[in-house]
Amino acid sequence: MNWHANLGPAHGAPRNGDAMSTLVWGIKESLLAYVRGMGDGDVRLDGATQEPSGFAFPDTGGDGHSFTGAVSLSAHGGLMDVTLADPALVPDGDHWLLTVADPFDAAVRLPFARIDTLTPQAGFLIASGTTLTADGADLFFGPYTAGTPLDDPFVRD
Repeated sequence: MNWHANLGPAHGAPRNGDAMSTLVWGIKESLLAYVRGMGDGDVRLDGATQEPSGFAFPDTGGDGHSFTGAVSLSAHGGLMDVTLADPALVPDGDHWLLTVADPFDAAVRLPFARIDTLTPQAGFLIASGTTLTADGADLFFGPYTAGTPLDDPFVRD
């Protein structure tokens, strides 16, 4: 794997040549267990697939690290209805953001999670320190706050 040697945000989102990558992200294990444990809980996939390590979002093939696909979580008779679609890794100062398509405005990207570091390791790009942003917390209407730990995603070819 030939990730850029310096993954600092000033160098833009890392790419491995023209290879297509996949973002694998479990979102939040306890949240998924909660939704799946509800009588009316549902996890729906559209363009993303379920793998043992999480949901796999294929690369869009564009510049940077933009991915396609969606995971929708619903429960409580539709009172909980959260869709995380088309994730992207975006530099943000000394950190990274995991953005998703804003469910209320298709022209806007919502900064869903903050990632402390992205590190190349054995053919993967590993995120660490992934936490919910205030905008991401707003999608859940209360049970989560900014800074809530999320599962760390990784990118593979």
